[in-house]
Amino acid sequence: MEAAYLPPEILLDIFHRLPAKSILSCVCVSKYWLSLIKTPDFVSAHHFNQQSAISSSSNPHPLFLLRLCVGSALVNRYSIHRDDRRFTHYAEIKPPSSINNQSFSIVGSCQGLVCLMHDLYASNYTIILWNPSIGKTFALPEPGVTFETHGGFEALLGFGFDSSTNDYKVVRVVRLLEYEEIAIEVEVFSLNAGSWKTITSTAPQYNIVERGSQAFVNGSVHWVATRPGNDGGGDKNLILGLDLKGEERFRELELPESLKLERAMFLTVCGYKESTIAVFKRPYFTEAESEIWVMEEYGAAESWVRLLTLGMYGGRLPRALGFRGNGDMLFELAGGEIVSGDPESFEIKELGLWGEAGYSVVGSFMETLVLLDRSS
Repeated sequence: MEAAYLPPEILLDIFHRLPAKSILSCVCVSKYWLSLIKTPDFVSAHHFNQQSAISSSSNPHPLFLLRLCVGSALVNRYSIHRDDRRFTHYAEIKPPSSINNQSFSIVGSCQGLVCLMHDLYASNYTIILWNPSIGKTFALPEPGVTFETHGGFEALLGFGFDSSTNDYKVVRVVRLLEYEEIAIEVEVFSLNAGSWKTITSTAPQYNIVERGSQAFVNGSVHWVATRPGNDGGGDKNLILGLDLKGEERFRELELPESLKLERAMFLTVCGYKESTIAVFKRPYFTEAESEIWVMEEYGAAESWVRLLTLGMYGGRLPRALGFRGNGDMLFELAGGEIVSGDPESFEIKELGLWGEAGYSVVGSFMETLVLLDRSS
């Protein structure tokens, strides 16, 4: 019997079990196979199967996406690695030439998609969603808040996934600069809807760090923000979260006392063990130490603990890139070497990875077909 005439339910059952790269080969076999695969229902079902596989014991080593910049020309090199003891190389990724340059920075990586923004100059509103597994990109429409509509501004992005609707969302927090008081506008792009909407009415009027860090944890995007002081008190830092599900509500997470008065631009938020957050305190130019704090119980201010204080290593302070599944950390050392370190013993494991110092980025990853059924 020819494969093209197998009952569709049997073919779909087979396709659902295949990795994304194998599916790409299948769409080239026949128009019939293509018609079964290139549909929103199949893409969504395949994505769900991939999520289930990651959480199962049969797939103990999830994936990481790593971007290194190499050579004097700072050429981007993307690769996928398993989160095993050796950080084993899984695949090399060649991004489209349109985004493979230093004009684009990575906002975040979530559920198999990477969000990039053009940040060479403020009046460029190019935001791209990229699926490295299938090599496809999707350019977001221009947001509502622009230089032409609102004048000068500073912008901060967040990227995450709404599991209640299987929808990827990009959040844009904008501080308008032509007002004496803090004036914040917030827009949310929904991939399902293909459009932006404004949720400014619910947004706290807090200061933000332009192009600052973001972390997607527990269904919410998190940033470092600064709350204006009341009754003569000074401004204080906090973590501002936006739940991407349902009514898209904001919430505030208190920081440790020692971080509330630090310069917000020196604080970086990231995910920790999938269910809570951590904050890296980078040093001022005159300081010789940096700190890593973790919130052991998400939302509980009293659960913050200082996990590690970092001093000089090889003539330079290590730059924390993120946490691995077992709680170890990925660091960038002097000269751009990427290593894995135990935050308790600070035992270092070399991974044989090098890039130009200051440019390396790491994020969680999974293979998916999302964007396969969409026009670029």
